Amino acid sequence: MSPEYIVSVSWGNDSIAMLQALADKGLAEQSTALYCDTGWAAPHWPERVAKGREWAESLGFTTHTTESEGFVNLARRKKAWPYNGAQFCTKELKVLPALAWMLEVDPNAESIVCIGVRRAESRHRATHPEWTYDSENHGGRDLWAPIVRLSDEERDELLRRAGFEPMPTRSMECYPCINANRGDMLELTEERIALIEQLEEEMGYTKNGKPRTFFRPHRHLGAVGIRAVMDWAHRRKGPDLSDGSGCDSGWCEV
Repeated sequence: MSPEYIVSVSWGNDSIAMLQALADKGLAEQSTALYCDTGWAAPHWPERVAKGREWAESLGFTTHTTESEGFVNLARRKKAWPYNGAQFCTKELKVLPALAWMLEVDPNAESIVCIGVRRAESRHRATHPEWTYDSENHGGRDLWAPIVRLSDEERDELLRRAGFEPMPTRSMECYPCINANRGDMLELTEERIALIEQLEEEMGYTKNGKPRTFFRPHRHLGAVGIRAVMDWAHRRKGPDLSDGSGCDSGWCEV
């Protein structure tokens, strides 16, 4: 039997708040919380995922995690970094694995997919609808954003009732996201910076002779490569052209 609700979660602030809101409506036992493992999470994130799953299951939710080839292998296979406008990471690491699982458990596309998008998150999502019918990104299923109207304060109240303190950052299921803002970058460890630097060197140059860099230089005062971008972030030079919400697929949490 298909779950009545498939709840797309990253186990960040909005995910936890959304699950609490659904539990308050008495919908936990009809719902499956679905997490898509990108293979690019922060080192501590699996611990957060485990804590979230244990809490959600205590409320009556079923939980499930999809696997993927992982962000690094994807970039190597594509010989390119994803970017806003060609954000194939979301499709390959989250959408396709999730759709394959949904086809197994909900072959007739009868489930409603819930997402934790809120209008208060960013300018990019300021007009996001509560309902989207026959969402192509979700296999033709109806899409519900149950906390879309909540302010940060209302979201945080739900979090605390769930037993979680609000994190000061976005979900770290992708560490970093290609749409990371300056604040996200300042959370990066030296180990992750060094890994990105190594991968940038490995990726080499485009046919036009431009280096394949994780972050786009034009968004960071022309900074080329992860080390230069981190210098930009620490020096706080120029405007931050990303609010961290470049993906509007409904699969990624700000």
